[in-house]
Amino acid sequence: MDGAREKPLGWTRAALDQLDEQIEYVAAKELADPGRVAERIERALDLIRAHPRIGTPGRRAGTREWPVRGSPLTLIYRVERTRILILAVMHQRQAV
Repeated sequence: MDGAREKPLGWTRAALDQLDEQIEYVAAKELADPGRVAERIERALDLIRAHPRIGTPGRRAGTREWPVRGSPLTLIYRVERTRILILAVMHQRQAV
């Protein structure tokens, strides 16, 4: 899909809350530079925007999962007709 046809991203409230929680956790535990983690997430989102089917089929019907490179996070999303909806930002050790 070319850049002109990229779908916009939407976020569920839960996914935004999880994103904040994950960044805060990284900062509080000094596990990594939170800015760097945010950059990696943004790169993953850029890939998903450009190639919505890049993620593997999710554990729940109709979802896809994409691990954020260089981090323990996975983005869970659904490709809709007019947008890509980010459903969750999960730590890879969390149960879904």
